This record gives sequence, C-alpha cells and structure tokens, in this order.
Amino acid sequence: MSGIALIYTVFGSAEEAENICRILLEERLVACANRFAPCISQFEWNGAIESKDEYPVLFKTAVGTRLRAEKRLNELHSYEVPAILGWEVDANYSSFGSWTITQTI
Repeated sequence: MSGIALIYTVFGSAEEAENICRILLEERLVACANRFAPCISQFEWNGAIESKDEYPVLFKTAVGTRLRAEKRLNELHSYEVPAILGWEVDANYSSFGSWTITQTI
C-alpha cells in the first residue's frame, strides 16, 4: 500500500463543500480536497424517490489519518446520513505520497 487514502462525499451546496474543505485542511486532517462540478444524485429517502444537485468532493489524506478525517467530516456534514466513502490507494507517485503524509501529520 502507498500510505495514502481517499475519502469521497457529496454536499448539498457549494458553500458547505468549500467551508468543510477549509476546516479539514486547517485541522490537517486532509492534504488536499478536489471539489467537482455539481452532479445530479437520485436516491430513495423516506419512501420517496429524490433527485437533487449535489457537490462531490474527493479528499486526499494519510492512511493513519483517514478515520479521524471521516469522523470529523461526519460531525460537520449537514446530511442526516452522509455518504462518506474511504479507501486506501494501491499506488501513487512517491513525491505526492510523501507530501500528503507530511501535510496530515
């Protein structure tokens, strides 16, 4: 393994995505956050099929920091049940991996 982990989630607004990215960066729980253009999410919630614009974010962090970052993300997220998905990266360019780990320790 590379020592790097990714965390994916979506937010209900661009403002919330930006604010939470800033907090996680300031707290050194993530090294980088990639905010993407809005996507359309479709899902069942409370018995109804929903469709709404959401704002995806991909966070990069160290494996040893991932669980703390996910916990903090869950605390900050406005959704009742946020989709927070994390996984370890199999390989990465070594200088990026070193930088990511340095940023989150």
